[in-house]
Amino acid sequence: MAFPATKRYSYWAQLAILTGCVSVGFLLAALLSSVPLLLKTDLKSLIGASPEELTARLFIPENAGLLRVVQFLSTLFLFFVPSIVYARICHQKAFAHLGYHHRVNYRQLAVVILIMLACLPLVGALADLTSKLPFSKATFAKFQAAEDAYNKQVAIIGRMDNFMDYILSLLMLAILPALFEETLFRGAIQNLLSRWWKAPVLAIVVTACIFSAVHGSYLGFLSRAALGFVLGWMYYRTGNLWLNIIAHAANNAVAITVLYVMRLKDPNVDLSKADPHYPMWWGIVAVAFVYGLFFLFEKVSNYQVSQPGKEILIETNDNNQPPWTHTTGTTQNA
Repeated sequence: MAFPATKRYSYWAQLAILTGCVSVGFLLAALLSSVPLLLKTDLKSLIGASPEELTARLFIPENAGLLRVVQFLSTLFLFFVPSIVYARICHQKAFAHLGYHHRVNYRQLAVVILIMLACLPLVGALADLTSKLPFSKATFAKFQAAEDAYNKQVAIIGRMDNFMDYILSLLMLAILPALFEETLFRGAIQNLLSRWWKAPVLAIVVTACIFSAVHGSYLGFLSRAALGFVLGWMYYRTGNLWLNIIAHAANNAVAITVLYVMRLKDPNVDLSKADPHYPMWWGIVAVAFVYGLFFLFEKVSNYQVSQPGKEILIETNDNNQPPWTHTTGTTQNA
């Protein structure tokens, strides 16, 4: 679906505004998310501590509820708020521009969930491939240490001692991150790059790489980049951000559900064991399935596939804007 936009600023200016909003959001996220921890933590015990010691002292099971609040504030102000502010500054209809004005029918819902399920063997195969790349022992040890630290943090935030904890984990680790991250990466970044470069597929690839890099997982880079590409293709074809949010949340929910079931059997299960690994041929088969499912996706989303990736200028009420911004329905070629 074409992206509705108001040409208030040049593309370079839009990028600068988005970058500025994300930078301010990063600072606010760091400030606001640190307040709950500082209120509960003995500050004297943190003086002189190394980053590793700080992490060890803060990320403990007793702080699970507090860390969920921190997670919420961090992702809210890092991803979601900057995207909304950017869209309101740069475009007349912010939520329509980002892709929130579309509806989802039950057939689309079923297909996007099937696509994400079909991606699981691909993700596992890419994770296995990454672990076999010719890294030096020191480099691999560094990557593995970062992965272990990330898994430890997720394990505490996603602590599930009962069914209510499971529901809370779905909210904090599946639904809200999907909502916030998709708003920034697909609704703002991919949207801008696609309109600017007139090369939607390149915009999808670049955004997928940024999406993966931001998660800070070296060993999971290829896996997340592949998921980012799949999510980006959905958005490119329909402009419907709700589909991305549903697909992203479904992917996260599967991992959380697997972990919850595993913990029912063994409360001390290693979180890394929840990530499946598949041989490369499984990944190739998964690509074929995903490719076929996207034909079905096109069929059930046909009513939303209209001039995908293009920019349609909409009217603005700003009296000081140049004449070309008042041209309704003007389309620039992708």
